[in-house]
Amino acid sequence: MGAKLSIFSMTNADLQKRIRHLARDSSKVFFTQHVQDRMLERQVSDLEVLNCLQHGMIERPPEHDSANRELKCRMEHFGSSRNLAVVVAMSDEDTDLLLVTVITRTR
Repeated sequence: MGAKLSIFSMTNADLQKRIRHLARDSSKVFFTQHVQDRMLERQVSDLEVLNCLQHGMIERPPEHDSANRELKCRMEHFGSSRNLAVVVAMSDEDTDLLLVTVITRTR
């Protein structure tokens, strides 16, 4: 069996594929209080967030948070009425997705 590839050496396409795969199981997606507050403030549903994670794209370079040994990726999904972005934190030690924030932009 081959060695597991570190998330820190993955390409955007690899990270996007991993996030999409993990987001298919909602038990692997953790909504922080901050995310829940932003969702309420911006009127974003759980289903919209999961849809963004399952179908969105990583357009920007991920941010390496060396203090927490995490990689923060911004998944973006462009809808007909507004654009949604979800920032996700991942680490090599944890196979879950920790949601950091939710951003919206109306067209």
